[in-house]
Amino acid sequence: MAVGIIAEYNPFHAGHAYQIAQIKKVIGAEVVAVMSGSFTQRGEPAILDKWTRARLAIMGGVDLVLELPFVSAVRSAQGFARGGVRLLESLGVIDTLAFGAELADLSTLKRAAEAFAEESFAEELRRLMSQGTSYAAAVTKILSAVTRLDEGLIRQSNTILAIEYLRALPEKISPLIIERVGAAYDDLTLRERFSSASAIRAAVRQPSQPWDKIAAQVSAETLDALRTAEPVDEKFLFRPIIAKLLTARVDELRKVYGMTEGLEFRLLNAASAKNFCELVTALIGRRYTASRIRRLLLYFLLNVTTETLAELDATTCARVLAFNERGRALLRRITAPVVTKLTKHLNRRDLYERRRPLEPYQKILLLDVLATNLRGLLFQTPRPMHEDFATPPTFIRFT
Repeated sequence: MAVGIIAEYNPFHAGHAYQIAQIKKVIGAEVVAVMSGSFTQRGEPAILDKWTRARLAIMGGVDLVLELPFVSAVRSAQGFARGGVRLLESLGVIDTLAFGAELADLSTLKRAAEAFAEESFAEELRRLMSQGTSYAAAVTKILSAVTRLDEGLIRQSNTILAIEYLRALPEKISPLIIERVGAAYDDLTLRERFSSASAIRAAVRQPSQPWDKIAAQVSAETLDALRTAEPVDEKFLFRPIIAKLLTARVDELRKVYGMTEGLEFRLLNAASAKNFCELVTALIGRRYTASRIRRLLLYFLLNVTTETLAELDATTCARVLAFNERGRALLRRITAPVVTKLTKHLNRRDLYERRRPLEPYQKILLLDVLATNLRGLLFQTPRPMHEDFATPPTFIRFT
């Protein structure tokens, strides 16, 4: 059996390599990474395209990289965790889920995960949210009381995800916690060792990039990819959003996933913003974080409705992005259908014509294609469309 990881690798860095080395030291099995595609959980475009990030992950010790579909990748922590676990479970070869967390106390994390099922949890959650507290802040406050841990620790992104993984895990998959070392998830300062991906991305975006400091955090291959990649910038989302709002109808906006509590009117009113940053800021509120708003705007652009996710959440899709020789052997043991050549399952006409009914997994693939196309617009010179149809999985043979 193999070990699964749910990741973004945005970009792949020394901390990720350390985690994989620890997994192989403890278990010694093949490592399968389920990785976000063109956009991340926060609703931001990935700094490198998904094929490059998958290749770098293989060079960093992963054996097989599958794409975490957009419908799971660009979600709240709960949706992200459930989607990743569902995909790993469907493979039939995973018996362990490994993940990093600032708190490596499995019993305490399990206690937090179990608290969600208690009636008192739901009652307190309703009470806090009725007072205007956001869902995330309310959950943090309740879990802090349950576990007697500081709210700051509960609020850490990896702690939240660890709890959600434990909530989603079936009995046949065991958790393996690798204590997170180095900087916190959202620490924007480059450290001597084990800086966060957020800090690396922030450094790359500086007008004068400190490549010598970045080089200490990533492999030579990742450094080269970062230095040669054209910068992707979410500011280019602004005009497509405004253009779509010009013809938007309120009843259609209400169908967009996450468009609740009158957000459709706030979005229409925010159309007077001058740029993307101003648009996001105008929509942020006590209950709406910047990440939630970014995800909402992507759902709006890609026509992701509540009905769409209700259908697609019931299935999943195992699309291969990269693998090595051990990963190739593992692919032969996977019991779920595996997508290696997209054109066997989808074609370009499916993007524009509804000439045939699509299976749910094909709709998942179609949305991933649209997400890649959308990311391709976020450059000074837009990328060619439909890269998904032209780019095969990467096979890396180690000598």
